[in-house]
Parts: sequence; C-alpha cells; structure tokens
Amino acid sequence: MARRKHQKIKILRVMDYIRASKGESQALTIKQLCQMLLEEEIPCDRRTLTDDIDILTEYINENPNYDFIILSKNTARGKAFYSELKPKKEPRIFTDNELIRMICGLNSLKLTEDVSGSEVEALKNKLTFMSSKRNRKKMMQYAQDENICALDTAAAKILIDSVNSFTFMKSNTTDRIINTIIKMSDNEDQPALAEEKNNPTYSQYSSKNITLYEIDTLFRAIDRQTKISFRYFDLDENRNQIYRHDGKEYVVEPLALTPNDNHYYLICYDKDTEGFLRTYRIDRMTDVSSEYCEEPISDEAKEMAKSVSGHTNSVFRMYRGPVRTVTLEFSNKIIGNIFDKFGPDAKITRIDENTCSITEEIQISPPFLGWLFQFSGDMNIVSPQDVIEQYKDKCNSAFENTI
Repeated sequence: MARRKHQKIKILRVMDYIRASKGESQALTIKQLCQMLLEEEIPCDRRTLTDDIDILTEYINENPNYDFIILSKNTARGKAFYSELKPKKEPRIFTDNELIRMICGLNSLKLTEDVSGSEVEALKNKLTFMSSKRNRKKMMQYAQDENICALDTAAAKILIDSVNSFTFMKSNTTDRIINTIIKMSDNEDQPALAEEKNNPTYSQYSSKNITLYEIDTLFRAIDRQTKISFRYFDLDENRNQIYRHDGKEYVVEPLALTPNDNHYYLICYDKDTEGFLRTYRIDRMTDVSSEYCEEPISDEAKEMAKSVSGHTNSVFRMYRGPVRTVTLEFSNKIIGNIFDKFGPDAKITRIDENTCSITEEIQISPPFLGWLFQFSGDMNIVSPQDVIEQYKDKCNSAFENTI
C-alpha cells in the first residue's frame, strides 16, 4: 500500500525537483532524479521515470496556468532536465478565441426594445480592446461585420483536416486545437465536425513531438526577424537520436515555417552555407531557444526571404504515380534518410554489418526515382523487377540526354 501511495506522488515530486532547477547549469539527469526520489523512499525506475517526465513536460509546457516550462539538454550522462520561466505576457481575462466567440454571439443578436444597437456596439468595442494588440485589427473586423458569426463549415473542415494531417504534434495537442476550431463553428455543424476529428485517413508517426511553445518561439523569431538556435538529429536503425555536428547548436536566421507531406519545416538562411537557404524538419529539432532573440537577422537573410516561395516549390515539388511494394537495400550511413522518407516507425532489417533493407509501399514517381538516384552506390532496388527496369531506363535516359 505504501508503494502505491508513493507512486501517486512521484510525478509531483519530480515536478518540484525540476521546477527548482532553474537554467541549464542546474539541470538534473534521470540518475540524479532517481536518487532524489529514493532519498524520500519513493521507488522509481529509470525507464518509467523518462515516460513520466515526457508526460509532465507536455502538460506543463502547454498549460497556461503554469509560469514555467520544462526543457532538456544532452549531457555525457544522458538527458538532463531544467526549468525556465515562461515569457511574461499581459494579464488577460479572456483569450482572443473567447473574445471572438463573444463578438460573434453579439453579431447574431436580434435587436429588441430592450437591446439597443448602441449598447451592443459599445459592448463589442469593449471586447475588441480587451484583445491582444497583435489581433486587435482582426477583432475590429469581426465587430464591424455583422455577417461574421463564426467559422463556416467549409473553413472549419479545412482547418481540421490540416491540423489532423500534421505528424509533429501529439494526438492530445491535436485534439485540443481541433476542439477549439469546432467551438468556433456554427452550433448545428459541430456534431459533423466532431466526427471529422477522428478521420481514420490520418496517422501520426513523428519521431519527436515538438511542443506548441517551441513552435511559438519560431513564429516569434520569424515575426521579429531575429536569430534562433536549436540542435538537429538523425536516427539510427533503432530510432536512437544521433545529433549532427556532434550535438553543437545551429544558429540560423529563420525566414518561414511551411507544411509539406504531413511534416512542418523551418526555412532559414545560414551564412555558412554560401548563401543558400536551408530546410529543417521541426520534429528533428530539439532545444529550440530564443537566446539569440536580440540579434537581428542580416540584410542577406532579408534579401533571401524574397526567394522562399521558389525554394519551397523546388524542394517540395510533388508528382503522382502507381503504388508498388518495393524492397530496397542500403548502406548504414543513409539510415537517417530512410526514416526521413518512410517515417520513424519504418521496419528496417539488418542484413550484415554494413547493410540494411526495407520493404515499403512506394509511389513510383519522378521524385522517388530522383530521391533514389542521389544515393547511387549506397542503395539498390531488390524487387520488383519492373521497378528495377523502370529505374534503369530513367538512368539511361538521363545519361543519353546529357550534353
């Protein structure tokens, strides 16, 4: 019975420990947290403790009732956790979404002798100026246009489908956002939209779920035209994170966030890449920090921002093609590229010390064949034979047309 009681308070004590560890210099490893729990005679297991901290991090970081967030860093002894205060915001009685719903409700009122137009307008104006300065112009549009009552069904469905398709968010975060969209729609359409929330055509397989707080940090940096830092990782065949640049942080000049193929990408300028734009998948980013938020982006980055649209089209251009079951063999050194293409739940089979294989349903299209060609020497099609022949024909055609 005592053990059961201790397990119920374990996660609360872990929250206390991490909250008291303010800043990277005071970060606590899993081993240290276990030791602290044992000193209070609270049994713990390192594996389950890691799961507990993941749950705690998601809940704390996305809950506006807490004034701190939980962050982590990698050390020689494994991942360590610490806290930082959330950015201070103006005290708010209502969220902007709540204000929108109230203004929409006033827009739909039928005026009577007891409810005059001037009183309604005065109340709408008061609600408008209770909103954040950033969204005040939008609030005024809602208040001035009496035809705006709520999200129409088509707009709400498009938003729900878009949120559903993103693989970088955990399901409970997705549900919370979709529920907010549903609440902003017409009452009679809400049951049908609630069904759309559970659309089975969407499946999530993100390797690392980035928090809305980190996405907000990226948005703010882009909006303010300031630099951002993060660390970036690849995956090995066991889905272990292998950090690039030996774990050193990237410091880049963010220009845009863009969705594609169920993922979310940061497009940025990096002076070390000889003037080219770089693209990073945000679910492969960790330790996103606004430490450099006071450093403005360069004039070169502002100039490169004009070409973001063309960069997006060239990087994410898509084609349709027949779907076939294809087996590939590939070198160890491109395992990360395999996970990038097929998702972190892809089933990789070890053949020998240097080679692995995978069998997947693949859309045979120019982008796939082009993706395959870039690993010439490190990847081969094993089957089916007609796809092998199609790939050979494409390669031969490319060489024949080379001047």
